[in-house]
Amino acid sequence: MNLIKDFAEKHNGYYEEENIKNIFSLLGRMVYQPKTAKFLIAGSRISINLDEVGGAIPTAEPYRITLHLNNKIRESLEIYPITFLEKLILRLLPSKNKILKTKYIFKGNEKLISQIVNDELLIKLLQKQNLYIRIPYKNTSKIILTPPHGIESAAQLKSFIEILKSIEVKIKSNELSRNY
Repeated sequence: MNLIKDFAEKHNGYYEEENIKNIFSLLGRMVYQPKTAKFLIAGSRISINLDEVGGAIPTAEPYRITLHLNNKIRESLEIYPITFLEKLILRLLPSKNKILKTKYIFKGNEKLISQIVNDELLIKLLQKQNLYIRIPYKNTSKIILTPPHGIESAAQLKSFIEILKSIEVKIKSNELSRNY
């Protein structure tokens, strides 16, 4: 049994994988098999999607772990590993909506970023991983976490979900403070 299926069953969730589709092209045979899991953890809806491709061109779309927020928020957010070039540019031309913390760059709402950066547990979890996290500008009702190299273990998946839950808590506290 695979890791995602086990995790979904453990959390009374839903797991589906489509039948394997074979595609023959000039490059050779390709195998395509989308997989999806959905479950609730502490009241949060989480889904995991993978569009797996194998065969002659062994590429795969990375896992997308999505935490679905109850409401759209008015802000977008990006957290991703900083490149050497970005480090140089930020040192020469500081920007107020980008904050460098250890090995990540944060873009988005200043108040939300400040809350995230000041959460030592979250920063410790982020430092152990190499992740891309975003709240898309077009659909601000979800937080998408993308690990560049898949999910290696159930402990790592649990860590990814802890990161998402922590960001969700910051968003909710940011939204509540905005209502006063």
